[in-house]
Amino acid sequence: MMIKIAQGKEKINSKGGNILIGTQISNIGLEKMDHLTTSKTKHGEISHSDIVKMAVVLLANGKSDFSDLDLYRNDTLFQTVLNLKRVASSATFRQRLNELGESNSSQTLLDEQLVDHLRKVPDFGKLTIRSGSYIPLDIDVSVMLQPDCHKEKVSWTYHNAPGYAPIFCYAGTQGYMLGNELRPGSQHCSNGAIGFTKRCISKALKLGLKAEELLVRADSGHDDGGYFGALHGSGVKFLVKHNLRKESPEQYLKLAKHCGYRMPSREGKNIYRCTLSHYKPAGCEDIPMFLIVEVAERLTTPDGTPLLIPEIEVSSWWTNLPEDEAVCIELYHEHGTSEQFHSEFKTDMGLESLPSGKFATNALILNMAAIAYNCLRLIGQLALECPEIPVRIDSTRRRLRSILQDMIYVGCKMISHANSICIKFGCDCLWFRCIKEIYARC
Repeated sequence: MMIKIAQGKEKINSKGGNILIGTQISNIGLEKMDHLTTSKTKHGEISHSDIVKMAVVLLANGKSDFSDLDLYRNDTLFQTVLNLKRVASSATFRQRLNELGESNSSQTLLDEQLVDHLRKVPDFGKLTIRSGSYIPLDIDVSVMLQPDCHKEKVSWTYHNAPGYAPIFCYAGTQGYMLGNELRPGSQHCSNGAIGFTKRCISKALKLGLKAEELLVRADSGHDDGGYFGALHGSGVKFLVKHNLRKESPEQYLKLAKHCGYRMPSREGKNIYRCTLSHYKPAGCEDIPMFLIVEVAERLTTPDGTPLLIPEIEVSSWWTNLPEDEAVCIELYHEHGTSEQFHSEFKTDMGLESLPSGKFATNALILNMAAIAYNCLRLIGQLALECPEIPVRIDSTRRRLRSILQDMIYVGCKMISHANSICIKFGCDCLWFRCIKEIYARC
């Protein structure tokens, strides 16, 4: 049988799920961006808020290059869901983002709009333990490699390759992004961490969350007395990996044997755990916190071969949680889930390489990408609550790639009639009922 192809006159769109993105960003106060003054923007041109809307939807479609906008210039659905008079050219789009990136107020406004959007989240997901229920704030640095380029402030990272080293904060167990900050690749994670963490805690409080129910988790790069003082002053709980630096593992082994207890382990390997309440970082003597210690002493290899010199591995964590060692250690291990969030943000959304040569513009794009990321995350979480979801999902969240493939890249037909617009999905669209319910809730 010969198959023929032809082009019809119907307006058929391959990204019908953009209505879910458009309806979310239409209610988060992006019009505040129009009050920013830039030197090159003339009266009557495309507004700042329209530029930001285009960028957010573009990023939510997994497109990060400026030239990708040209693919949507004749996309009636794209223009309609964002209420645009016209779609900018890729050259104008690049120029306007460069101008917005130079504005000192754009970061503050995008923070406000991020909070406005996160107010729609029905449940961030809590960790329930004996002392109470906590919403984790996972703070971590993740390298974004930028090979073979001359972009501003790209420098050598701890991955032994050139790139950026942005810091991220995720709220709750479902991975909503509370904030990010682009940094040069050579910047140490502790540099500016206090200000960034305070900003994220402030945004969490604006969402109506209470300080005492927030649990900040961070790695050993944030092991600093000033950082703990800031966390204590904010009234939050914290769990931060301890950096041993030049401390003696043998000394910790002696303390663990004397003060702690032994855990079940294989033959030839001894694991000890203890809590040290008298040992505190410099400057934190008056802060109610203690050190959880786990020491592994290996006398033989896993196959039973004796070691000439025993191997000693020490892991320790600073915390003010009133919990035992096992609970604190497990809570920190769950902090590793943030690596999956990094992967989804960079890979699924096509942000492995930032598009601009200007640092300020890339920082702006990263902030707009946070809104796009949260839009997709909210769609995925609401989909799990749909009674007629077409697939069985044994998970508490959906990966962004699955959301894009199932609910954004969905074919539809756009019909204009009697001063109204109707988006029609195919009769065999398995996700239609789910899309319809999410659209009503957004």
